[in-house]
Amino acid sequence: MIPKVAIASSVIFMLACGQNPSRSTHEMSSSYPQESRTLTAAEAYKRWKENPDQVVILDVRTPDEYQGGHIKGAQNLNLYDDFEKAIQKLPKDKEYYLHCASGRRSGMAMEIMRKHGFRAYNLGGYRDLVQAGFPKE
Repeated sequence: MIPKVAIASSVIFMLACGQNPSRSTHEMSSSYPQESRTLTAAEAYKRWKENPDQVVILDVRTPDEYQGGHIKGAQNLNLYDDFEKAIQKLPKDKEYYLHCASGRRSGMAMEIMRKHGFRAYNLGGYRDLVQAGFPKE
C-alpha cells in the first residue's frame, strides 16, 4: 500500500513541472520567431556575393582582435563599447552579418540588433568566415 503522503507529493510534483495553463499553445509558439537567426558562413558568403551592396559585415570583437585580422570591408563595432548606442546610426534597410571569434558575442549582438528592428544574423567565428571564402585583411 502506498502512503498518502507519497501520492500527494507525486501529484504536486507533476503539477509543478507541467506547462503553465495560463499560456495558450499559440502564445508559446509565437514567442519564437520563425525566421532563422543564424546563417552558415557558406550561406552568408553566397548571399553576400549575390548582393554585396545590401549586406554589412559587422565584426563585434575588440579593436585589438580586429587589428589582428578581419574580413575585408567589415565594420568593427565592439560589443562591449556601447554597442546599443552605436547601432542607432546604422541604416535599417540592410542585412547585417555579425561575427566575433567564436559566435557567442555575435549572438548577443544579433539579439540586441533584432530588438531594435535590424535584420541581423549570427555567422559565428572569424575563422569560419575565412574558410567559407570571405576575403580577409
